Amino acid sequence: MLKRIIALSVIFSCSWVAWAVLSAVTSMRTSELSESNRGDVSQLWGSEHTQLAPVVSIAWWEDVRRPLTDDEKAAYVAKKQEQENAEAAAKGRAPRVYVPMPEELYTLSREQKQQAVGLDSTDLRADLVVDHRKKGLLWFSTYSVGFASRYSFTNPREETVDVRVSVPFPSPSAVYDNMKLELDGGPLAEEQVQAKTEAGQMVALLRLPPKTSKAFRFGYQSRGLDRWSYRFAAGTEVTKVDNLHAVVRTSFDAIDFPPGSISPDRKTPRPAGGYELTWEKDSLVSGLEIGMLMPRRLNPGPLAAALSLHAPVSLFFFFFVMFMLQALRDIRMHPMNYFFLAASFFSFNLLFAYLVDHLTLPLSFAIASVVSMLLVVSYMRLVVGARFAVFAAGTSQIVYQVLFGVAHFFEGYTGLTITVGAILTLAVVMHATGGLDWEELFRKKSAATVAPTITP
Repeated sequence: MLKRIIALSVIFSCSWVAWAVLSAVTSMRTSELSESNRGDVSQLWGSEHTQLAPVVSIAWWEDVRRPLTDDEKAAYVAKKQEQENAEAAAKGRAPRVYVPMPEELYTLSREQKQQAVGLDSTDLRADLVVDHRKKGLLWFSTYSVGFASRYSFTNPREETVDVRVSVPFPSPSAVYDNMKLELDGGPLAEEQVQAKTEAGQMVALLRLPPKTSKAFRFGYQSRGLDRWSYRFAAGTEVTKVDNLHAVVRTSFDAIDFPPGSISPDRKTPRPAGGYELTWEKDSLVSGLEIGMLMPRRLNPGPLAAALSLHAPVSLFFFFFVMFMLQALRDIRMHPMNYFFLAASFFSFNLLFAYLVDHLTLPLSFAIASVVSMLLVVSYMRLVVGARFAVFAAGTSQIVYQVLFGVAHFFEGYTGLTITVGAILTLAVVMHATGGLDWEELFRKKSAATVAPTITP
């Protein structure tokens, strides 16, 4: 009996190593292709979108009175002294030493001044529609976005100013359709407005009369990846936002906000599915953002690696149950029988890891489960009989391989499922073997040389 236990331990350890290698190979295949695949998806579909708030600045000209420098003062005094000498010589008198008046030591110059102007109001809306794309062993959370916004600002000066409105693009690697930056609230004269595209931003140039308010609109349709966000200032700068009204409408119910974002004031379900999220602030001072993480689908690559990594747990429980049933029913199984059972379990993970490249995840899981169960049941039928193969081995495999595998489809419940399964297995085996004389069992097994006849 001791030799059999050692043999089973060796078989189990070798199986564990095989699963560890398969898990490492699957993880390597996933990681090697993930970055290149992500780059390919970003080029085809677009990358993360981070829309920054517009920057409005005004410029004007004003006369500036500044003192003369020492060199300018010396040149000015020398010129005046030369004029005095010439005038004195013409009049036949001795020249006087020229001493400038204080107001002569200043000069007037016309300089352009600039000033950033805050937004009086921010009204924006983003419609997010998720559309997952699969490449290799990974699903990518791609989405389409329709962005529309309206902003207003005021010229605080008492004179007409030149206004520059610049709105950064949310992503350098995205494609934009129907992008518009236009004035609202009454058009200005055609020659006073100029809209153009500069490096990474849309720019509008106009002239604005004193103490005048103006509004403008900015919008586009585009596509992105994983995350959409709107920031009120670049970086982590804290800024003040007045009269904010923001609406984000989603096509999905799995709402998840990125770290460093502001939670909405209202969350309303939409009749067609998804939510309408609303942010309303009269005066917000923050360095945070409004954002949304796209829902993720279960990725075949990481799932296949996790199933392989946890497969020894399933095999351990299966071996444990088979060993207990062997003791209770006086069945004699050779370690080679356990070796082929372990190989049948391994075939599930091997087949699943390569099927998911070509088939859907549920279909791959179903095919791999059926193939592995057929191997186990058909083999155990030859070893101990059809009844034991179907009702004992088959049922145990469904519980410890198939159901444990299904638990990996539900993120966060895998550990709990395995724990509950382990406790229930322990409880059933303890009650089933409570009246078993283990000393007599081991003594009989050690003395036995011929396996008893098995009645299916």
